[in-house]
Order: sequence, then structure tokens, then C-alpha cells
Amino acid sequence: MLCLSIGFIACDGEDDFVFPEPFSTPRPVPDYDTILPKEYFPVFPGSYWVYNNSDTLRVMEDYQLYIYDRLVNYYPREYVKDTVALPKFYPNSIYGEVFIWRYEISKLWGSYREPAWRGILSETLGQQFYQSASESGNQNIGLTIAVDTSITVNGVTYNDVIVTILYNRIFMLPPEMCFYRKEYFARGVGLIKREETDYPISIEISSVLELTDYNIVR
Repeated sequence: MLCLSIGFIACDGEDDFVFPEPFSTPRPVPDYDTILPKEYFPVFPGSYWVYNNSDTLRVMEDYQLYIYDRLVNYYPREYVKDTVALPKFYPNSIYGEVFIWRYEISKLWGSYREPAWRGILSETLGQQFYQSASESGNQNIGLTIAVDTSITVNGVTYNDVIVTILYNRIFMLPPEMCFYRKEYFARGVGLIKREETDYPISIEISSVLELTDYNIVR
């Protein structure tokens, strides 16, 4: 059964969810364009990722329909409604119940100041992939700081890893000195590690997510 969502809003889940067995092959939605995942965030339907603190990412078993307003004319402004089929996370996933459009995720219910979609990574070194709304000089920015790193997580070595950071520009320091989150994405795997700091209170880096198991259904 398809889930039909309208606009840019998805809903938070509240209850624990028992994961069903995934289908052997994700099923595209006929008659609609299906937006396939990309290599550094391969969130194919039915796939899952498990992390060391029992946090999970789990993708619904089928692509879900998403309706949005597409700009077709700049002057005068003219929009038409369009529909695409996208992967979508289950409610108890670490990003919440959001749609995934390549390297972007839809905003959660209640996050009214967030853009309709926010980037989580870029494959281009030095490129910003996310900017929050600016308020009194506070603005959170996402930046790719490495694209060819190797890292070992729980005894497994990953190559061709992209490293991203999130930082607040109000501190007016080099981003790598004042970030509050750092994430590692491996080609063909996805998010493998997340680190955080409590800057400016502390610059100590703590590992908050490390991948322990995953299954990607292609």
C-alpha cells in the first residue's frame, strides 16, 4: 500500500516499531518518477542500519508518493503540483519520519523555521550543503571537509569516506574549530559514524553513533 503525502511536511512517530522483514527487491511506483538514492546515502526501500547505542535507520519497504509544488514560471510566479516516488524512513529512525531526495531530507512536523528540504551532505569538497534560517547572527551551516578519507569503525575499515561538519557562523572562527557535529559517510554504505561537541562550552569530541550492522536492499 502506498503512502500519499502532500506538501513538505512529514509527521513524527511516537511508538516503538517492530521492523518487518524487507522485500527482496524494492518496488518502484508505476506511473510516477522514482527518485533513486545516491551512493553515499543508499537508502533503498527495505534497507536498515543499526548503531552502537541501539539507534537505527530503517527505510519503508516501498517508495512513497510525495506531492509538491513545482515552479514552472518565474514571472509571474506559477506553480504546478507534481508527484514523485521517494524513499521514506520509519518514525523511530534517527532522522525521524522523513522523505529522502538523494542527499536531502524533508523537514519534520513543527520545525517551521527549517526549509522544506535540508541537505545532509555534498560530494564536493568545501561545498556548503545546508544553511538554517539566520537569527541575530546565529546560523547553522553544513560543510563537506573531506571526500577521500579512510576510517575504521568497530573493526571495519571504510575507504572513500566523506566527512561533514555542522557549525554556527556566529563564532566567526574557522568551521573546523567550532563545529558541533561531525559525520562520516561511506560510499555504498551511508552514515557510519557521528561525533559531537558542546562548543563553545567544551571542545571535547564524543562519538555518539557508530555503525554495527546494516543491510542494503538494492
